[in-house]
Amino acid sequence: MQDFDYLGEKYFPHWLEAGRALGQARATLVAGIVTVLEMRGVKVSDDAGKRIDQCESLDQLGAWLRKAPKVKSADDLFV
Repeated sequence: MQDFDYLGEKYFPHWLEAGRALGQARATLVAGIVTVLEMRGVKVSDDAGKRIDQCESLDQLGAWLRKAPKVKSADDLFV
């Protein structure tokens, strides 16, 4: 069996790095949304937290981050 991690690093390092960068950007946006809500005293329900955490769209996460300082509940992010 071939070592696919090795092959990826050898032949496709730019794709792996791009994937890591996207993952880090997504994680930063998710953490930012939750942090802003929690700092404002807005409770993040399990359902809302799951929806935020499972979102793969950086554009959507960015929109939610911009809304986070203004909403009264975490569910208001999604309307």
